[in-house]
Amino acid sequence: MKFEELNPELVTLCQTADHFHMAETVIGSPLRGLDILSLKGIERKNSLPTDVTNLLIIYFFSEVKGTVYHRNALSKLYNHWVSNEVFTFTKAQEMVELDMQSQLGEIDRI
Repeated sequence: MKFEELNPELVTLCQTADHFHMAETVIGSPLRGLDILSLKGIERKNSLPTDVTNLLIIYFFSEVKGTVYHRNALSKLYNHWVSNEVFTFTKAQEMVELDMQSQLGEIDRI
């Protein structure tokens, strides 16, 4: 995913939206049960700033919307970002440039 290709309104929304609203906006329809379970997996984690977490949500749901995915994939990706110290929006922009499937594959090999 290229950061420059993201809808500027979504990027602006990163600053203020709660995670569920952010995901619903990215998906463009009401959240499914699987989406809600995934979001609940990161709901109480406060390791990343809100804008970084919301950019992660854009990144994740842009890739998986409308598909079946493992309910822990978002949580694993969140933890991966924490372990890679993605604590700034600039660093998060760099991370969304990476292939999400390869990142999840690296996590599973650890």
